[in-house]
Amino acid sequence: MTTDDFEAERIASIDLPSNQLAAVEVGAAQIAEAVVGSDDSTPDNLAPFGKGYLWALYIGWFAIYIAFVTPIAFSLAIRVEQVAPDAKDSALALAAGIPGIFAIVLTPLIGALSDRTRSRLGRRRPWMIAGLTLGLVGSLAVGLAPNASIVVVGWTLAYVGYTAASSMTLAHLGDKLPENQRGKVLGITGAISQMAPLAGVLVGGALSSNGLAMFAIPAILAFLGSIVFLVRMKDDARTEKPVVTSKAVEARKLLVGMVFNPRRYPNLGWVWLSKALIFFALSFSSLYTVYFIASRFGLEPLEVAGMLGIAGILGVGAGVGGAIGSGILSDKFGTRKPFLIAAAFIMAGGLVVTALSTSIPMFLIGNAISALATGVYGAVDQALALDVLPREEDENGRFLGILQLGSTVPQAFGPLVAGLILATFGGEYASVYFGGAILAILGAIAIIPITVGRRAELPTTSLQVPTK
Repeated sequence: MTTDDFEAERIASIDLPSNQLAAVEVGAAQIAEAVVGSDDSTPDNLAPFGKGYLWALYIGWFAIYIAFVTPIAFSLAIRVEQVAPDAKDSALALAAGIPGIFAIVLTPLIGALSDRTRSRLGRRRPWMIAGLTLGLVGSLAVGLAPNASIVVVGWTLAYVGYTAASSMTLAHLGDKLPENQRGKVLGITGAISQMAPLAGVLVGGALSSNGLAMFAIPAILAFLGSIVFLVRMKDDARTEKPVVTSKAVEARKLLVGMVFNPRRYPNLGWVWLSKALIFFALSFSSLYTVYFIASRFGLEPLEVAGMLGIAGILGVGAGVGGAIGSGILSDKFGTRKPFLIAAAFIMAGGLVVTALSTSIPMFLIGNAISALATGVYGAVDQALALDVLPREEDENGRFLGILQLGSTVPQAFGPLVAGLILATFGGEYASVYFGGAILAILGAIAIIPITVGRRAELPTTSLQVPTK
């Protein structure tokens, strides 16, 4: 596998967040590299993206993420409470968890099918159009749902659709984005993935009294905004028959490819486990936030939206600062583990502060602490993940896919586990945050056995700090 192939695989395997704190984690390394990185990379044969093309990409990405992440942050909880007020806790856990399970299975399958797609519209564009259409249909179903069951079905359709559209955009960047533009472009998309939900929460709050509008308007914005990019998308027409190779799409091969022996690759196993535990904690920290602050502080939906907007702005700022600072320092000192361990413990502290908050400022402080830790963890975790790839196997794409499961699986099953914890503790929302804190501490412990030394020999640092 060439360097360009590896970078393309790396772009295509970037995690897709389903809540605001997860977005901070996912975008941390990309944002840090964009701010302090260097474009001195070796040029490749790919044509650079022009300003107009990049603006179309950013508009489409922003539009998708308004409809993709906002429901988990705010509007899905409001809609569930509207249709099933007496069973909102369990219904929300199902509505947030079941779509993720489907996405785990379907996303790699869609990616593999897109690789072999031959059409006049290209390889990625047809699947992106299908995903956006499914997202629109599913969102309308949620807005019109008469009961919680239809909400679950509708959001499952929408979630799978938006996941497909997002993953196809990333796959396209892996196909076409020149190496010397990757740091900045991915940094900006990482920032957009954090900012878009903030705008979405404010829009959702303003429309919270109308369930249909709360889901329909973001979905329509996602569809229309993405058309701006789809029209300009450089996805070349491919009509030749695909060559039959050993990479033919087979569900069994895809599943087998996601299995590895942690005893053979212990460092990879520990990184995967730590990542999974942290993302479980992140999924716990966001699921019941709307209900928690509404009941704890007696706020109405519009007030909740405003508070979440403030918390999000503070969180993004803290997360970006943590990402940049930790990235620079981890490269300077040539070590990863201390930053990851500290970040996980700080995250646990932030979740405890949130659980114990008796005032709005205290809640905002707890959320900002968690976001700071998430930014630190996200920047350094991705660098450590690259350090531990078994490169001698020449299967970087496969191992990156395995590491990606460390975030997608918890985001799918985390809401279901959180629902069980909430039921066990009699509906006390603070119990979910305490559970997340315990998981974060376990995530810190899982870092300790990793033995990559003070610095891996290969240049896989999270930041490219200018030497001049």
